[in-house]
Amino acid sequence: MGCLRRGKWILLALIAVLAITGCGRFSPSADKKPEESKKELRQGGQLVYGSLQEPSMLNPLLSDLLSVSEVSSLLFNGLLRANDKGEWMPDLALDVPTLQNGGVSRDGLTVTYRLRPGVTWHDGVAFTAQDVKFTWQLIMNPKANVISREGYDKIASIDTPDATTVVVRFREFYAPYLTLFSVILPKHILENVPDINKAAFNRSPIGTGPFKLKEWRMAEAIILEANPQFFRGKPVLDSIEYKVVPEMNLLLTQLKAGEIDIASNLDLSQLDQARSLDNVNVVTTPNSIWEHVDFNLDKPLFQEVQVRQAIVDGVDRQAIVATVLKNAAVPAAGDQPPVSWAYNPSVTAAGRDVNAAKGLLNQAGWVAGPDGIYAKNGVRLSFSLAYPQNDKTREAVAQLIVQQLKEVGIEARPLAVEKETFFNDTLKNRRFDMALYAWAAGSDPDNSDLWNSRNIPGWNNGYAGRNYPGWRNPEVDGLTEQAVRTPDLETRKQAYFRIQEIINQECPVLPLYFHTQLAAVKKNIANYKPGPAGALWNAWQWGFR
Repeated sequence: MGCLRRGKWILLALIAVLAITGCGRFSPSADKKPEESKKELRQGGQLVYGSLQEPSMLNPLLSDLLSVSEVSSLLFNGLLRANDKGEWMPDLALDVPTLQNGGVSRDGLTVTYRLRPGVTWHDGVAFTAQDVKFTWQLIMNPKANVISREGYDKIASIDTPDATTVVVRFREFYAPYLTLFSVILPKHILENVPDINKAAFNRSPIGTGPFKLKEWRMAEAIILEANPQFFRGKPVLDSIEYKVVPEMNLLLTQLKAGEIDIASNLDLSQLDQARSLDNVNVVTTPNSIWEHVDFNLDKPLFQEVQVRQAIVDGVDRQAIVATVLKNAAVPAAGDQPPVSWAYNPSVTAAGRDVNAAKGLLNQAGWVAGPDGIYAKNGVRLSFSLAYPQNDKTREAVAQLIVQQLKEVGIEARPLAVEKETFFNDTLKNRRFDMALYAWAAGSDPDNSDLWNSRNIPGWNNGYAGRNYPGWRNPEVDGLTEQAVRTPDLETRKQAYFRIQEIINQECPVLPLYFHTQLAAVKKNIANYKPGPAGALWNAWQWGFR
């Protein structure tokens, strides 16, 4: 499965999505013995990185495959990138442009990047501001089959007053401006190429990154050698072999045998096997896939906030994570993922409280019936919980929710819906009581599509919105609109912080958990720090102990 485009919340029909980009606070976790981290890092050596997928090309502007993104992250740089803590950091730029440092104009329409001097492409040619401007022109070329022009199409012009200054002028404000220019391509190689879609460059690229392409053995491996002229210094490793192993069990077998050093993007079904290997740490990195249950707020049953709060209190999110997800997930309390700078750490997922749930129902006038199920004015607290059919993980989650709520006195009936119908009709036309599914966030936290009342799908907006609960909250409407109008990151962050607080209070949804990225890493590997920019973002620091 491919990379997700920036700045959008994407509906997930599958339980796992790979290559999520973004910004966050959480660092990967692993069962690592203290003495292992003290061993001295040795220079050199070749690391073998196992992947289930072979790249189709090595031009990340033209493909959203995970493998393309991973290998390209070794070959290319952007103006900025996110570190393992989700903090924006300079890459080819000297600093992150902000209002405070003068890099962003008060209206947000002009963004100025100061570039690192002395950076060279792999062929020795100097990197300059002209490469940045050329990359924009290439993206906007209608003949180029780029994966997205979003954001770039809002740029009116780019000025390059000198070799190390780029001035981006927008025709309209674009809130996620920092997510643009994550890859810069060389003008001197590509400016005279008649068709970028068929260019030899796509299979033999020249970048500015920490590694250079040495060899591509089709259906077997890509060999990348250290770039001694890399602007952050020569990588610790001499080379990385990106090895294609198209079967998960074989990947783990080769890891156990010492034939690969890192097995990336493990499936949940392989987790126990990976954890059983003595020479391996399983690294768990939170990503931006948000599993949750929507309430249909137009249903009379869910219009009382006490009922929604009681349901939230009655569900044990930690038990779901432990039993169904094997502790390879993070309990959620809001919509922003832990891998986002907009994640509010003060909004936490409370533990299950059956007594509190019953107390809320009692306060709202609900009374437990002879069968233990609450009722009010002759209406039982009973509803369906829809989820995509043939999805064993979600089926298990739904069954556990049903069991937990029954102990409170709430009757939830699991309802498996054919997958295409679930996503194209059940959600879109809001034909549900409660619905279990996931969203995947892009690298910008804009959630107006999810929560602004204008985006409740219906005849008035052509069923285009994704506010499937039908949440109508004037403060949230104002916050979502404010957040995409201001160039100040702190103002935006506080708006998203507040929305998470309101979600926690009003419960338009039941947040369940954030998925994680799983990798098996040999214990003698140092500095493996997967984050929002992917698993290989800091590969120049990797080495053997």
